[in-house]
Amino acid sequence: MKSRDFGAIRRFGLAHAIGAVVVLTVGIGAVAFELSRDRNANIATAQDWDIKGPPCPTLTEAEFNARHLLAPKTFDYDGAKLGRWSGDASCSDVKASGGKGLRTDRICQFANPTVLTVATPAGRWFYNVGVAQPATVSIHRDQAKCVLGGKFTLQSE
Repeated sequence: MKSRDFGAIRRFGLAHAIGAVVVLTVGIGAVAFELSRDRNANIATAQDWDIKGPPCPTLTEAEFNARHLLAPKTFDYDGAKLGRWSGDASCSDVKASGGKGLRTDRICQFANPTVLTVATPAGRWFYNVGVAQPATVSIHRDQAKCVLGGKFTLQSE
């Protein structure tokens, strides 16, 4: 008759399985809570930066150069080079699709830029905004779009 070894330790028991399920459930719940909270913040940011207005008057590069227009105040924002003649700028990364998307759009609001230039890997854009006119540039998948209007002022910053 063979004797049994009662001193052997069971490696995985019911308590271990229950513990693993509890830890996984708490972890998944914490991640879901963070994603929900981030999503709501992303939607609020997207709504705040969603500026409606007519399209900015565009120029070709040849027209821009023929008029001797300049955009000496330039800066790089996440790989896009933006230029303006005057005024100030405020930019933000905003999740696409109204804050619900996975991609990030770059949006810049300008207070009185007069003229704007945008250069991305996808191309170059030139806008003749006009004097004392705010403008907002959004860059989605390296494609620029400009609308007249914006909320940004030095007092709002």
